[in-house]
Formats: sequence, structure tokens, C-alpha cells
Amino acid sequence: MDVKLINPFINVTINIVQQICNVGAKRGQIYLRSSPFIAENVVIIIGLAGDFKGQVFFTMDELTARSIASSMMFGMEVPALDEMSKSAIAELGNMIMGNVATEFYNEGIKIDITPPTVLVGSDINISTKGIQTICVPIEVENGTKLEVVVAVAN
Repeated sequence: MDVKLINPFINVTINIVQQICNVGAKRGQIYLRSSPFIAENVVIIIGLAGDFKGQVFFTMDELTARSIASSMMFGMEVPALDEMSKSAIAELGNMIMGNVATEFYNEGIKIDITPPTVLVGSDINISTKGIQTICVPIEVENGTKLEVVVAVAN
């Protein structure tokens, strides 16, 4: 995968997480992820269409999802992932991918994104059907982390 295609996902995710959670965030070690893979307990899935096609998965554990949802809801306590907090997490995906789409557009690359789908559960098994999948851990200063998993078809 061309590094030009992965950098917007990294940069935008870090910026949005820093803005929303008001904490520092940095990129961890990028690696290839084999398919199928077991995701964390919370997954945001957003499809990509246009000049390239694929899917983006934002995976995190429930504690991270609750912490982000709380930040997005102005500090409201989130003891469990209910419909309101899942909606906030879905909006995180929308915010990131909307900005990613804008960055690509500014580079002459046109993509459309699907509405986000949020999965919550254990042992979430994701198959990208042989599409090369790049995983970018984003380490957040408060000790939480999320992973941006980009699966783009050639």
C-alpha cells in the first residue's frame, strides 16, 4: 500500500483524538495484519468507495470507547456502552473519515464513505477476504489506545 494512502488516516486520527479527548496521542508501530483477525471489544466499521475501495476499522477496548464517548459528551459519565455512547463512538468514526476524505480530495483523490457501523462484543472476528490490511496503533496519553485498521483493495 502506498504510504500516501495511509498517512491521512494516521494524521487525522491523532488530531481528532487529541482534540476530542484533550490528551496527547501518538502513532505506535505500524504492522500488517493477517486476515481473519480478532478485534477488540468495540469496532467502528466504515466503507470506502471511489478512487480506491476498502474498509477502515477503528478497534478499541470498552474502557477506551467509554472514555472517548465521555469526552465527546462533555465529561458525562459513561458507565456502560448504551445507545447514546455508541452513537458518540460512531460520530468519532464519521469525524475522522470525513476529514480523511477531505485530505484525499485536496490531493486529487476522491473517496466516498459509508455511514459507520459500531460492533460491541467479544471475539469479534473480522475477515478482509485477502485484502492487504495495515494496522496503526494510536497510543493515547491517558493509557488507552485504539487501532486504525485500513484494508484497501488494489
